[in-house]
Amino acid sequence: MKKSIIIFYLISSLFALLMAASGMAKLTGQEDLVQATAELGYPVYLLKILGVAYLIGAISILQPKFEALKQWGYTGFSIALIGAAASHLLAGQAFSTALPAIVLLSVLAVIVFLNTKLVHP
Repeated sequence: MKKSIIIFYLISSLFALLMAASGMAKLTGQEDLVQATAELGYPVYLLKILGVAYLIGAISILQPKFEALKQWGYTGFSIALIGAAASHLLAGQAFSTALPAIVLLSVLAVIVFLNTKLVHP
């Protein structure tokens, strides 16, 4: 059981760090993200809003004290990733453009499942 909990925390931490890196990329206005956002028809300033939200979400997932805050972080990322995947697919783009969001959403589902079963049974 201890090994499973260690794996859970490792995957959860890596996910949070990946989302924090994504948040920083959005905040710094990386050209590929700006272009993708414009192609989807969203205003570019949305990247700043999402960047801040991603950083707050990553911090909420990594903090150990408040479980409710952690759950809100998971929820926020679920909504963001569902929205990202749906945006690409509904805009008529290739499935491969939505695949990273779908993979991350799947990883997030595993994290939430493991959190429910292992950490807080």
